[in-house]
Amino acid sequence: MTSLQASVIIPNLNSPLINDVLDALRSQTIQPREILIVGCDDAGRVREDEMVQMITTNKPVSPAVARNIGAQHARGDVLCYTDADCVARPDWITRLLERHAAGAEVVGGGVAVEHNHYWQLCDNVVAFTPFLETSKPGSRPYLPSLNFSIRRALMHQIGGFDERFPLAAGEDTDLSFRLRRAGYVLWFEPHAAVFHRHLRSSPGQLWRHLATFGRTYMEIYPDYPDLLGNWRRINLSTGIPEVLRVIGPALATCDLVERMIRYPQLRTYLPFSPGLLLGMLAWYDGAAVGLRHRCHSHS
Repeated sequence: MTSLQASVIIPNLNSPLINDVLDALRSQTIQPREILIVGCDDAGRVREDEMVQMITTNKPVSPAVARNIGAQHARGDVLCYTDADCVARPDWITRLLERHAAGAEVVGGGVAVEHNHYWQLCDNVVAFTPFLETSKPGSRPYLPSLNFSIRRALMHQIGGFDERFPLAAGEDTDLSFRLRRAGYVLWFEPHAAVFHRHLRSSPGQLWRHLATFGRTYMEIYPDYPDLLGNWRRINLSTGIPEVLRVIGPALATCDLVERMIRYPQLRTYLPFSPGLLLGMLAWYDGAAVGLRHRCHSHS
């Protein structure tokens, strides 16, 4: 049994699922020292008690800002981040703290996929392929913030999340790259899992979400050539956004096939291939938008 204590930090913008999230956290096999909900709760859904504290902001703030506010108030040894639409498995905190007790400074957990919502599943599989609960443990080039933990002292040392990112996209990738550049290993523990029950339930919602991921990534990755080098498929566009958009369907198809080969567990989702392909195409379309924005900003 580890002696480490966890502070759970959750950005919240009037999530209708927040009580499901809190009920799962109250039922953990290792109780957190505190649960800090940061943001807006206009409907009064959050039930505060000796463990749960609502930190209300004067206006809606970005996830990066909310997480940094939570870190400033936290008292635990380890900061455990999740989102207001993520329901943790009962041993989530236990698994994260065990990995930290074994020496890891930064740990990411798995995403458990449910089969009852087609577009929800497609979004989760495309966005989090390397982080599914069925994936193997080990180091990762980046970790998503919906299931992320870090030693509190290190979080303050690294400067927290970059608050220039206005949405829930890119801020975790940027933090991951800064940690790697500083020499830290990002460890993935698949059994520290959460169910990501987001409310995206249509092709249009999936498209907008994954296009945002593609756009943001294209704005970030050229700033870290020491970590990523050149990305061969993006380079096929010769740096021209219009070319990238035209060849996007071919690139998305190649990505889907490559993922099915690299991650054999994804073959379970072959019946969902049309939705998965749409999500990957959305990513490349967003990447073309991000590339265009970067070209204009440097012209």
